[in-house]
Amino acid sequence: MHFNRRNAIKVFGAGLAAGAIAAPAVARAQSAPYKLGFISALSGPSEPLGRPMLMGAEIAVEEINAAGGINGRRLELAVRDSKAKPDVATVATRELVGEGCNMLLGTVSSAVALAISGMLQQENAILITCAAHSMRLTHENFNRNYFRITDNPFMRQGAQAKLMAELHPDVPAWGGLIPDHEYGRSTWEAFKYALNRFYPRIANRTPEIADPIFTQYGGSDYRNYVASAMRSKARGMFVSLYGGDAVTLFQQARPYGFFERKSPIVDSANEFIVSRAMRAQTPDMWVGSHWYFGAFRGNPINDRLYAAYVARTGDAFPDGFLSEGHAAVMAYAAAMKKTGGDASTPAVIDALSGLTFDSATGPRTIRAEDHQAIKPVVQYRLRGAQTPAGFEVVDFRVVPGAEVIEPPTPGAPVQW
Repeated sequence: MHFNRRNAIKVFGAGLAAGAIAAPAVARAQSAPYKLGFISALSGPSEPLGRPMLMGAEIAVEEINAAGGINGRRLELAVRDSKAKPDVATVATRELVGEGCNMLLGTVSSAVALAISGMLQQENAILITCAAHSMRLTHENFNRNYFRITDNPFMRQGAQAKLMAELHPDVPAWGGLIPDHEYGRSTWEAFKYALNRFYPRIANRTPEIADPIFTQYGGSDYRNYVASAMRSKARGMFVSLYGGDAVTLFQQARPYGFFERKSPIVDSANEFIVSRAMRAQTPDMWVGSHWYFGAFRGNPINDRLYAAYVARTGDAFPDGFLSEGHAAVMAYAAAMKKTGGDASTPAVIDALSGLTFDSATGPRTIRAEDHQAIKPVVQYRLRGAQTPAGFEVVDFRVVPGAEVIEPPTPGAPVQW
């Protein structure tokens, strides 16, 4: 084209018009909310775990937006129910990614987390899990797009077994009621390993570990499993059923005198779920927790989260899953501040790797090697009581995560 004055006007005029059209689109993109995709069990036996997790995420989003958002942009939460089923979860994951949610969080089920983790790189997405405890997620099945914001079985069951050796050196005989799936096997393997590690060192005794009793998932009748456990020579009992399954098992075990015959009881992860259902009939037991509000009083994030929960529910005993949904959102927010607003998957992965951020349990660091969070491990002793709640916390322990975490072996099995 011959470049004269008339053509120059045409060219520059077209450019100005295109710029005028593009400018609002750019402005909208720069002011559009960051979209987070939440996926967890919001129905079925695992609903009691997924619901508080969602509430914690919602509270974090509200707090951040009330403070002006991230880099001037609001957060928006899209929600899907995984039903704790891998096939449902993978469909929901693709839906969320299709809606522009490359930053995902949630999941209760280890099987669900493993299924989603396996598709993250293909979908160009990130997942922060808030409860799924399979050791494979940060070991043999590790990939760069996956992060765990909470503790894991090596950490938690290690701390629980160590505490039992300290408090009950005269009880070396242990058994387990274990759900026959990924989470159950991971927790039992970790607890058994830690019993063998700590009883000789602390109690000067070799533990006597019975074969675990593997139970079904989503069952309605656990009495045969209880009867099998009653026949076991084990005195101490580790239970890693969770949610509605745990409530059913504990309620069905009580009439058999199970809790008089088996003591101590160690519950892997049910927070206040069982005690809320059983109230004054709650057995005396040590319970593993993601977060106990009473252990972190004075931490501003802890105190605000607890107050927000009580204001929403009127309940005085939030489950620790609340803090993990909250922490996952806080981690994404800290990462996006670190990137200067770049929410692309590669940028956020780089920002999350090695990130230290504050939470209701204090500072957490996401280990760069395997994306496992280093956070405090919490457990408390519960029992039924004549209180308004029907139960009481009589003791609690907090162990620094760095003291109990395993060495990183991304791409290889955990070194037991």
